[in-house]
Amino acid sequence: MMSRWTKSLNFMALSFLLITTAFGDDLAGSFKEAAARGDAQEHATATKEYFTKTLLPYYGQRYASVLQSCFSKIAMPDDSPFSFVAAIGADGRIMRLYQNHETNIFLCLRDTLAKDVFPAPPVSPYYLHIDMTFTDGPKQPSKTDAPPLVLEPDKYSYTFGVPGGWDFSLEDAPEFGARLVFFPKGGSFHQSSSIIYVTELCTAGCARTAVQAIDETIKAARDASPTLQVAVGNPLKIKGGADAPVRILSGAKDPRQAREALSFIAHSEVTVLVVLTTKDTSTWDQDYEVFREVISGHKFFSCNSPDLAVPCR
Repeated sequence: MMSRWTKSLNFMALSFLLITTAFGDDLAGSFKEAAARGDAQEHATATKEYFTKTLLPYYGQRYASVLQSCFSKIAMPDDSPFSFVAAIGADGRIMRLYQNHETNIFLCLRDTLAKDVFPAPPVSPYYLHIDMTFTDGPKQPSKTDAPPLVLEPDKYSYTFGVPGGWDFSLEDAPEFGARLVFFPKGGSFHQSSSIIYVTELCTAGCARTAVQAIDETIKAARDASPTLQVAVGNPLKIKGGADAPVRILSGAKDPRQAREALSFIAHSEVTVLVVLTTKDTSTWDQDYEVFREVISGHKFFSCNSPDLAVPCR
């Protein structure tokens, strides 16, 4: 089944309005009032960056899969249209949900909404107005519109480029001790010959330099594989002008790590390690270009970043 999520016009992917302005602390008393507030907030400029850079990636990545799951596990899914509004509090939790038509798909979606913690909005209440019309079931929102966003609330967040022909997953990453994984479309972390994963080398007061992080990581790798060979690669450019140091590893004990490229991106809040690993070196040149594109699209935001859409508490 495919779906069409609409807001005013029919879109072929996820579409919703989440624009906010101050309405005071009083919650809307009805669905009609809440929807009107959400519609009135559509053109407010104060929340545009929060919507595009923080909430859209989070919501698109999380709720497309929730919707897919609802359609797959409900024996007779009701695909009739419905609308709802979520009033989001200052802590990111839903203060109240409003709906105009209750269906079993909405009830399934509501279970996750009620427990979720969204990225904290710039004002509270923050009205999220969604109109949903299904034709053939749920459709995954475009990842061009929803790039991966690793979020550590009130600390930092960061994203990467998504190369053509590759997918990413935030949900699968914790299984492998990572924050984010990439793999060719149609593949998976387990099945693909080449994958890219993102992990963090420290998460609290990273006083270490990139050189120290590299030395410690290489030492640990050599302890596991004494015959490991390490070469210094050319630094990769990050948008904004920074360079990311690279090390190329080969000769690991594990055959799934026939060759690896490690890129170290040091920030004061966290040191991010991006790893390309392959068991088939015949595709190395193509895989490395993908790796380069992932690194190139890296952007990092902390509580000290200027012009934050949502300041840290």
